[in-house]
Amino acid sequence: MRYLTLIVLFMSGILPAVSGQEDAVGSSDSESLSFRIRNMNFFKNNEYTHPLIEGYTLTGYFFQPELIYSPSERFSLSLGAHILRYSGAGRFSAFRPLVSATYHFAPGAVLTLGMLSGSSTHKMYDPHFNKERIYNEWAEEGLQLNFSGDRLYNDTWLSWENFIFRGDSVREVFTVGESFRYSSSLIDGLFGFEIPLQVQFKHFGGQISDYPEPVETYFNFSAGAVVSFHPLEGRYGKAGFEYTLFLSDELTGSSTTGLSFGHAEWFRFNYEYRNLYLEAGYWIAGNYYAPNGNPIFGSVSGFGEGTIIADRRIATGTISYKLIPDSFFELFIGFDGYYDTRLRRFDSSATLHLKFDRLFVRRNGER
Repeated sequence: MRYLTLIVLFMSGILPAVSGQEDAVGSSDSESLSFRIRNMNFFKNNEYTHPLIEGYTLTGYFFQPELIYSPSERFSLSLGAHILRYSGAGRFSAFRPLVSATYHFAPGAVLTLGMLSGSSTHKMYDPHFNKERIYNEWAEEGLQLNFSGDRLYNDTWLSWENFIFRGDSVREVFTVGESFRYSSSLIDGLFGFEIPLQVQFKHFGGQISDYPEPVETYFNFSAGAVVSFHPLEGRYGKAGFEYTLFLSDELTGSSTTGLSFGHAEWFRFNYEYRNLYLEAGYWIAGNYYAPNGNPIFGSVSGFGEGTIIADRRIATGTISYKLIPDSFFELFIGFDGYYDTRLRRFDSSATLHLKFDRLFVRRNGER
């Protein structure tokens, strides 16, 4: 608690000197000093009674203050902390200092070393990158190369999750990911078309550490196509269909899960209108496993050792609504349903969160 108090006192001394603005860091040629507050207060109740996954509840908050210095429009340094606490835990589950350097080397192209913009910003699919990481795995550290434009989004990153020293008894752990999406429009915007491609490697190993487990490297891949319909320029929302193919494999031949090569297909229909999102889908999988993914889609038990259900058939459904969407504030409520058509079992997840993300900027010469 004393660390949190020190951070609040330090940042409060800076706040009177900055003015609230919506500009991104480095948006002008002038030198700037910025202060950013990220906060997420969340409640996520996973009502799972499936043989492969137990139910659990995530409830708590994270708080992430950052001080950002930009000597030019291309370069910035950030210093902050990520504080995570679950309600009723009696202690902080994470208290991590965060440092990063960011270089804007071209319009829409950013290189970051240190603290990353991770979690949901990678735009990965839930089956191989669990979307609830927005609550418990927001802060990532490593390196990231991001490109974004009118039609193209590309995010390549390395997240180093466990560092080892010589003689340690645990494995090093890191994730390498690639998220690519190309989008276009047809017939004066009446139809939209997207091609998503995602690749992920999760490695457990390390040469200088003495650990009893085998070296494991898991590979996850997905590719698909999205077609959307925007009648009357989207005045009544937009509807879409998405097909995605997933592949999974363990590349060293020493998987502790008992699985090697796996595959899955996900067929989804969705509808968006203003702040409302509806989705219905069908998941077909065989021997699929993703260590970073939502375990409800996998074939391996998360708590019963040796329990495997190779073939999965799941009808999926999602409804979500942003009650108070703003540029820096969001009140979100959502529900996900999963009906296992083979086991005739229904599981669900309900989510509520309040998100705050605000940047305050003081430019050189301002008082």
